[in-house]
Amino acid sequence: MPRRNWVGGIVALGAFWWLGAMPCPAEDAKPQIEVEVTSPGSSVTATRKKALVDLPLDKIAADVRPKADEIIKNVSLFRRMPTLKFVSEPDVYNFFLSHPDVAVSIWRVMDISTFEMWQTSPTDFEADSHDGSTGTIEVLHASAERQIVVCEGSFKSPLLFKPIKARALLHLQPTFQKTDDGQTTVTHTLDMFVSFPSQPVDITAKLISPVSHAMADRNFREVSLWMAMMNVAMVQQPNWIEQVAGKMEGVLELRRGQLMKLALNANIASRRRELQRQTGRREVSLEEVMAVLRQAAQDGAAAKAAPKEGAVPASAEQTKGESRVEPASAKMK
Repeated sequence: MPRRNWVGGIVALGAFWWLGAMPCPAEDAKPQIEVEVTSPGSSVTATRKKALVDLPLDKIAADVRPKADEIIKNVSLFRRMPTLKFVSEPDVYNFFLSHPDVAVSIWRVMDISTFEMWQTSPTDFEADSHDGSTGTIEVLHASAERQIVVCEGSFKSPLLFKPIKARALLHLQPTFQKTDDGQTTVTHTLDMFVSFPSQPVDITAKLISPVSHAMADRNFREVSLWMAMMNVAMVQQPNWIEQVAGKMEGVLELRRGQLMKLALNANIASRRRELQRQTGRREVSLEEVMAVLRQAAQDGAAAKAAPKEGAVPASAEQTKGESRVEPASAKMK
């Protein structure tokens, strides 16, 4: 998962705004989870100017607009991340976009990160990477076409006389497109404007910008790859998602139910696509889909209940002493 240095760690606080079950037969049991780079990242002046033109500051509420303006007036670093394309249900993508704290909690459940994030209001989050970086994230604007967030953070270390502070403005632009097989691909890019209040830090950051840019690009790709993986998990293994939801910490309780419902809907949508391919019909009723789900559940239960070859049934008597196998629970009494 995302790797951080003292610059990338602060910026990565907002990088995810653009983040035992039987496999679903609607999709390949061993899918190729891929993230395609449709255009490389860039920091050149022409790209920066275009990014500023594309930034819809007029859509930001007047009471928070100054936060964006201040960063734009004092940009230390700029980066347009690579444009990436991958398969994802729109609802899955938008869920993690709206609830990055859920994504971060799942990272901890999967034991791939110690990063923590808490939602403190409908548009605000706090984060702690446990490497000295802490910060806040505020959503300034959110719509189907874009999301604009501001991140403010600091990095503390015994080797530093005082914390390094930074602010970043992130502009994420996703688009969705249906494929011939009925799936949906998301193509997104992220513009990042970073401002360092300290002039020495500003100068140092510019000197090491090639390294920071490379790490930011990698972070963006890794988060995108994780989102593509979660889409596959929801389509194929909703039971696993249910297990993960039960282990999440640091999120609102209602998010567990929302996550499980999201996985169920993604699984149903996948089954419907498969039935459409099999029958050649564009419309398949929910009852037809549910019939497939019920049959799959029955087949799964039957497979688990069937004794393995050579296994001795639990009720079988032993040949010595005509005694029965004593349950483990009885031995413990």
